Amino acid sequence: MWFLLLFSLVLISFAVLYLWKTDSKGRNPFRKDARVPRKPYIHDQKKRDAVLKQGFSKDKIPANLDAILIGSGIGGLTTAAIMAKAGKRVLMLEQHDQAGGCCHTFIDKNYEFDVGIHYIGEMGCQTLNKTIVDQISEGQVEWAPLDHEFDVCQIGYEKEARVYPVSTGTQEWMKQLKKRFPEETKAIEKYFSMMKTTKASTTIYGALKLLPLWLVKLILASRILHLVTNLYKPEYTMVVLDLIKGLTSNKDLQTVFLYSWGDYGTQPSKGTFMMQALLNRHFLKFGTFYPVGGASELAFNIIPVIEKAGGKVLVRAPVSEILTNRGKVCGVRVTRGSTKEGIDIFAPIIISNAGLYNTFEQLLPKTISAKSYYTDICKGLKPGMAAMNVFVGMNKSGKELKLKKHSIWAYANNDVNNTVDDYFAQSIEDALGSEIPLLFISFPSAKDPEWNNHPGRENKSTCTIIALANWDWFKTWEDKAVKKRGDEYDEVKNTIGHQMIEQTCKIFPQMRDCIDFTDIGSPVTNKHYIAQPHGELYGLDHSVNRFDPLTVAKLRPQTDVPGLFLTGQDILTCGFTGAMFGGVLAAQAVMGRNVMADAIALKKQLKEKKKK
Repeated sequence: MWFLLLFSLVLISFAVLYLWKTDSKGRNPFRKDARVPRKPYIHDQKKRDAVLKQGFSKDKIPANLDAILIGSGIGGLTTAAIMAKAGKRVLMLEQHDQAGGCCHTFIDKNYEFDVGIHYIGEMGCQTLNKTIVDQISEGQVEWAPLDHEFDVCQIGYEKEARVYPVSTGTQEWMKQLKKRFPEETKAIEKYFSMMKTTKASTTIYGALKLLPLWLVKLILASRILHLVTNLYKPEYTMVVLDLIKGLTSNKDLQTVFLYSWGDYGTQPSKGTFMMQALLNRHFLKFGTFYPVGGASELAFNIIPVIEKAGGKVLVRAPVSEILTNRGKVCGVRVTRGSTKEGIDIFAPIIISNAGLYNTFEQLLPKTISAKSYYTDICKGLKPGMAAMNVFVGMNKSGKELKLKKHSIWAYANNDVNNTVDDYFAQSIEDALGSEIPLLFISFPSAKDPEWNNHPGRENKSTCTIIALANWDWFKTWEDKAVKKRGDEYDEVKNTIGHQMIEQTCKIFPQMRDCIDFTDIGSPVTNKHYIAQPHGELYGLDHSVNRFDPLTVAKLRPQTDVPGLFLTGQDILTCGFTGAMFGGVLAAQAVMGRNVMADAIALKKQLKEKKKK
């Protein structure tokens, strides 16, 4: 016993020493507060496109690159901006026609739609999240608070509907639940107690990803983490559905406990309670927020930071291959145009924000990827669920329609898992005639205080509807060109899309007579525009297996291919915040400096300054 404790202390000391040694390498990207007063919002789309839609050409490639980054989602933007703030020159290459990944927007008939940002937590005060976004955008991204009741879980439709609001404040939501379910007090208190059990998860996971893998294996073999962490408790090791069923047999309460599982896209029969608790804490503690001006404000204001160091963010630049020399990555090949001309660009470091599957199954030479343990992870883990997206434009203002600044999670019934599993298991023919078991409904125009300042939008409003889907229903058309997938594809896509609209109109009947525009996107649409190979929104599935401590450690920014790093949501967790912190960890690995500690130190300074 004493030997085990001594050995464990040595391992912990080694780990602390390793992390401490990275503190002083290179320039501190957070050495001073980079915020400047907010500049006027730019509504001229040509001026915005000059930043967001810089088309690729040879003459735009900067010389003497420090790194090339594939993909321009928030994970990549974060990594590139932090590196730029430390003086590094980064070239970011985006296959789509505008930068931003899931933070981009599109405009049609003067309706602007966000494709991925619906609400973000921890942006109302000087949190670490807000500090990082402030610094990589020089304080240009502002956040508007959503309603105090930021989410609504609705079970059933019309006369059968039961509505359960979710309010800001952990204690307040707990009180609401006790009031609605007075006979379930014990289960509710246990649920919130379990949330606390997983509080340190992100810190522990981050450390596992940054320590040398040999050291992580020693630490895991010593079983010290069984003694000093909660990683092996049921909250981490059991599927979330089983845990919730163990708390209560009340199906409405089970559904409310699990209501936002769609935010990480893994069915409750496969997902982990850790992810559910992480989301709850993220949204409940300080409330939820929306970027003023829409999601494109993020890329629009981060790109200039990258460019200040001599970097560039170029679009319509599909990377077809990561180049290698003697087993080490050395550049990328951009292949574009009808001639499929290949342009080789070289840099000592390649950072992929394209996801694990694209990087190791498509971009790396097979002779290199076959030797990497990341290829084994690709085979061992599954992709997340695919998704349908419906974008609705309405020719009335949000005020006329009485739209609120919140989101609706609409469940067809309270058999939360079986109904969902049965729906996904259907053939496409059966699915076309089925009620969709879960919809996420949101009104971006109502959330954005800048919306009405755009000329011509005063009497317009928007709605976004999302439903998870089965990739197998659509993969027949994955290689077909946009607008050329045929009548059968259009029938399948539109039938599901219009069913989503119909179910939404049962909740918001005031929408029905003012729908002026619809755009329906399928999993194939996701593959085309955001390059998700299985039409998924959230990369790797957030299953219990993914969060096994050794798998967590292996899914690290620095790969086993020399010179190749990963960033974004596959490194940590999904969503804006998970991808952003994945970007911070990637910058830390590339630079060999503890930039997370730098950001934390600046956050503390700013909080102290505000007190004075």
